[in-house]
Amino acid sequence: MFDELRNAVTRLREISSRIDIDVVAGKDAAELVGIADEIRRAGDSLRTVAVGQVERTNSWKGEGAKSISEWLSSETDCPQYEAQSVVLLANQLQHLPVTRAALRSGTLSNAQAVEVARGAIVAPNTETQLLNLAQHATVRDLRDASSRVVAGATDEAERHRQVHKSRYFKSWTDLDGSFNVRGRMTAANGALVMAALKPIQDEIFKAARKSGEHERPEAYAADALMVLCEKANDAALGSNAGASTAKTRRTNAVMNIRVDIDALKRGHTKHGEICEIAGVGPIPVATATEYLGEAFLKLLVIDGTEIKTIAHMGRAIPAKLRTGIEERDRVCQVPTCDMSIGLEIDHIVPFAEGGPTTFENLVRLCKRHHLQKTHDGYRLLALKPAGGARGGQLTSEQRWVWRPPKCNDPVLNRDIDLSDTG
Repeated sequence: MFDELRNAVTRLREISSRIDIDVVAGKDAAELVGIADEIRRAGDSLRTVAVGQVERTNSWKGEGAKSISEWLSSETDCPQYEAQSVVLLANQLQHLPVTRAALRSGTLSNAQAVEVARGAIVAPNTETQLLNLAQHATVRDLRDASSRVVAGATDEAERHRQVHKSRYFKSWTDLDGSFNVRGRMTAANGALVMAALKPIQDEIFKAARKSGEHERPEAYAADALMVLCEKANDAALGSNAGASTAKTRRTNAVMNIRVDIDALKRGHTKHGEICEIAGVGPIPVATATEYLGEAFLKLLVIDGTEIKTIAHMGRAIPAKLRTGIEERDRVCQVPTCDMSIGLEIDHIVPFAEGGPTTFENLVRLCKRHHLQKTHDGYRLLALKPAGGARGGQLTSEQRWVWRPPKCNDPVLNRDIDLSDTG
């Protein structure tokens, strides 16, 4: 068996080296990406299950490593954090044979397996639901679902304390001279960080777009952090009332908190309910109330599948409709698109065609998909729910389908039924 694998690797490298990528047509190159991804998935899954066996048999000991993750990092030249993630997943898969089989068969990527295992290991009865969700959801959606499973299966206050206890912020300089940071903190504290950065990041993104420059969202986030630090330093140098200045700046932060109405009344969540900072993760109900005076809070009270109340606390009060859409559509709503920066609100049924400016007929899209929908004939159509509930419950439904121009599929060409949109 090992000889077959070694021969397959040798053969694969030989074939790969013969491909002159510069003369490959664009469509063929796209197909090649898919083939390469299948190869990567097969290699990742085999490595993961093999690491589990290495740990069970203690085969890593005696090699000079202090732990199996250190051994794996040295053996495969992968970063320490990646090695730790592989070891954790390998351990979890020992108790999740269905997820392990899906990973081995290639129907589940390593990134998806990490999220499925994270939820299923604390709530085994959700494994099938998470696997079904992974078939069509993005990794971001799957991560959100797993976070809710973990939140519902563990004590929220104790989980919050443990995360806070394990908080850290590390920095180091790489061999190339680059400054690197890595940190861990509670979701509530992380939301304050991101809320402070996002307005600056959006401004940088808009300025770059006007000038014709295009960079990764992560690059704009790094620029936003520098601007924030420069403002803090300027304030410290230019004002004797540093504490009051810091307090004034902090009120500019914005958080979107989603909470079930029953959990809000009770003061804590029960299984299946949510209390979370949109785009960050679950937090205790008590923690959410602590920030009422510290940030511009958009509190969205959820009753089942409906947003019952949008309460704004702060100096500036934006339109309630915009708040609801921003909370509902945290990423571009075109299926498989995970863009969360520079989103634009668009009418599903165009305004010129009589489309109303309502919660049901508005959607957030990234710039590229907005232009395609406006000028290139693309349409965003609503699909009827395929079952499952929202508001904290796992769901396998897909809300939208992205229809290209001149599509002959009768299902995709059907008229939009706004009563089906969420």
